[in-house]
Amino acid sequence: MVSSASGFITGTNCEQFGIALAMLGGGREKKEDKIDHGVGLEFHKRIGDRAEKGEPLATIHYNSDARLAEAKSLIADSYHIGEEAPREKRPLVRRILGA
Repeated sequence: MVSSASGFITGTNCEQFGIALAMLGGGREKKEDKIDHGVGLEFHKRIGDRAEKGEPLATIHYNSDARLAEAKSLIADSYHIGEEAPREKRPLVRRILGA
């Protein structure tokens, strides 16, 4: 998966990444589905990183072409690229419950 534009990775839609992986067999859409453990995403750029147009953002590991085009489109749409880097990183944990 390559960058569609030059700029900074300002955000991603992780839920869409998961849906795309399930489409390729790396997760279940139905309880009866089997998981293909050879399916996955290898990320090369993270939020805040600069990417040039055509530069690899992620490598998709898959074993079936059946829904590859649909999954690629979903993954590509999951990256948000802007002209400026995000000003600050959002905290991983916003608050601790029960503390």
